Amino acid sequence: MKKISLIFSFVVLFALSGNAQSGDFRMGVKLGSSFDWASSGSVETGNEGVKLGFNAGLVLDYYLTDNIAASTGVNFNFYRMKYRFTDYRMTEDFLYETNVSVLRQLRAVGFEIPIKAKVRFDIADLFAAYVEAGGCLGFNLKDFGKDEFTLHWTEFHGDTYEDCTNQYRAFQPSLVFGVGAEHELNRNMSAFAQLTFNHSFLNAFVSSLEKQTGSILRNNFIGLEVGIMF
Repeated sequence: MKKISLIFSFVVLFALSGNAQSGDFRMGVKLGSSFDWASSGSVETGNEGVKLGFNAGLVLDYYLTDNIAASTGVNFNFYRMKYRFTDYRMTEDFLYETNVSVLRQLRAVGFEIPIKAKVRFDIADLFAAYVEAGGCLGFNLKDFGKDEFTLHWTEFHGDTYEDCTNQYRAFQPSLVFGVGAEHELNRNMSAFAQLTFNHSFLNAFVSSLEKQTGSILRNNFIGLEVGIMF
């Protein structure tokens, strides 16, 4: 967590120091909340509700024309999800492993590098709207889960969040779509608000868990973000 804070502080300072060297290149910072849930194409996995997460990041836009930009940056995501999946656990006598249905509350930390196309529309003197679409190169850093399951008619309830990072892929690419509005504050600064949808297209579980249990999990979130562009 300290490393993430240091990285984020560095990119914010970089954005502020690089203010408007060119009219075609803009930088900004953003933060927001997200509504996170899991989706699956297998009967072994199912979503158990929408959870509230948090995200923050740096935005870098390079305008190819007056209204079309290539957009990238860095997003730091703090996910919260609750879902049911099939896992394999050691039996009480430690003789063999068996598949069980697990209800997990997950807390995850990761970052993304988005690569998007952005189209901007001027709608008034100081207001503009935009749409954007593309992909994200996602990297999973840490996962903590609190599990509930039944094994041999005995119920187990996790009291604390345990490290389960080894059950999830480190690389989690996704598709992203967004709409937003921007208000010019002065010649060098504007405020914006945007709504984004992010959908992972690879199974978040590692291949060994997918092969043994058939569990398939894809992360989704709708983000509501605000920020400042320079």
